[in-house]
Amino acid sequence: MENKLSDFCTCNDRACPLHPANHDKGCSLCMAKNIRNKEIPSCLFNAANGYPSKDGYSFEAFAKLILGGKTDD
Repeated sequence: MENKLSDFCTCNDRACPLHPANHDKGCSLCMAKNIRNKEIPSCLFNAANGYPSKDGYSFEAFAKLILGGKTDD
């Protein structure tokens, strides 16, 4: 099993079993979980120089970050 990360992977949660470093399926497992839970993956929060708020990785929390609103109430 080769655990090569994508060149764009910015996720720091290596303890997560879905992290691409922990299996050979790339981003697929993480993305499937995020889609199922209606969440945005941490790599997109990282790319936007943000972080999950108390709202976590929700679509709403990401929209607030992108639109310049506060991510924490």
